[in-house]
Amino acid sequence: MGVQIIGSVDKDRVYCAGSFTKLLTTYVCLSFLKEHFDLNVIVDDEAFFDGICQNQPSKDFLQKFQKIIGSQFTIRDICSYYSGLPYTFDLSDQELASVELGNPFKHHSIPDEKYFLEMCEKNITPIYANRCKFHYSEIAILFLGYIIEKIYQLDIEDLYQKYIIKQFKLQASHFARKKVENVYIQDLSDKYDYPSIAILDHGYFCYSNGYYTTLNDMKTLIENIVEQPVFQIMVDITKARAASNRLLNGLTIEIRQVGDDIIYGYEGLSYSGCNIWAYSTKKKEGYITFSNNEEEVYDIIYGQFGYHDFDKVPDYTQKSYIQFLKNYDFNTLTKDIPIEYQGNYRRVRINEKELETIFRVGDNSIVIRNPDEIKYDVMYFNNYYHTKCKDNVQGSRVGLYSANSGNKYMLYDGTLYKKIE
Repeated sequence: MGVQIIGSVDKDRVYCAGSFTKLLTTYVCLSFLKEHFDLNVIVDDEAFFDGICQNQPSKDFLQKFQKIIGSQFTIRDICSYYSGLPYTFDLSDQELASVELGNPFKHHSIPDEKYFLEMCEKNITPIYANRCKFHYSEIAILFLGYIIEKIYQLDIEDLYQKYIIKQFKLQASHFARKKVENVYIQDLSDKYDYPSIAILDHGYFCYSNGYYTTLNDMKTLIENIVEQPVFQIMVDITKARAASNRLLNGLTIEIRQVGDDIIYGYEGLSYSGCNIWAYSTKKKEGYITFSNNEEEVYDIIYGQFGYHDFDKVPDYTQKSYIQFLKNYDFNTLTKDIPIEYQGNYRRVRINEKELETIFRVGDNSIVIRNPDEIKYDVMYFNNYYHTKCKDNVQGSRVGLYSANSGNKYMLYDGTLYKKIE
């Protein structure tokens, strides 16, 4: 068994692992809980969070999310991205005021706990009810990391030290709320619009973006973590849920199938670039690489196994989604985007680079990059505009905002655009 680093990248260069942090936050939280509970029982127990929230801060935080989601929920709901939570927060008044002053839009930096709790209280618009449909969510992992800290009065930094860095004897890895020294940084804001590429300290987004490592450490980590009992619970394919037609989601990990081979993988995109890994359980080998081309790198990494297509997901993984569609009212309201918000937009500055690309908000559509330019039809649902998915149900919210100056803004999945005359 082994993992090979491919590509001509400095294997000892420290980089921000981006969303790979989500997988590790899940792993360290479950590793801690395993010392007190049977993971096979608690990950699907709707009453589990209520049972362990014994102090007021954790109770209050849980109740916030139960109100947003509309019900109790399980660890699996949160970590398989089936809780209905959006990718990220809505735009706050504080963020809009900062952008109006000419500052870069730093949506993935919340260093203050009071502000973080206010965002959780006021700036989350759910997309679905619990256990309906997959929707990738930063907020889900922010919930998990923060509530474990509050319940047990600990710092997640200590969990990373115990269950990741010390356990696997990593030499140059860190978990931090602030950028670590000597981390590799590049301004990718001309290539991508995702908020994760903003060069910043992550603050309370550390749970989803705060892991720093090297390719050599990543190799060591993957070679060891795939053998751990906690990881095996995370990748239990008998309980995985569909993320798309050919992709399953375990507990914050992507699972693909080709015949009798099950392949684990995950990607992290940050201001350092794109890192991606995949591991074949049949071949007992894996690959890691680092690239600035998020689209091409998937073919490169999975192509090492000779895989360029994957099996359709099993029917049992789509039960929640099929039930959701069965009960969905497809007679949703059609309502034009207000005329004052229609027109041409530019993405606001994320780092130092300006982006001259023109994006469009139409009467019932928006045009953005994802990362290629794409047009989304827009529908009106539960008093908000949303993109329309291929199955004609709502997707992410399209937020429309008016500043005191009269300037108009559009927010989509954490990326902010300003209307230009």
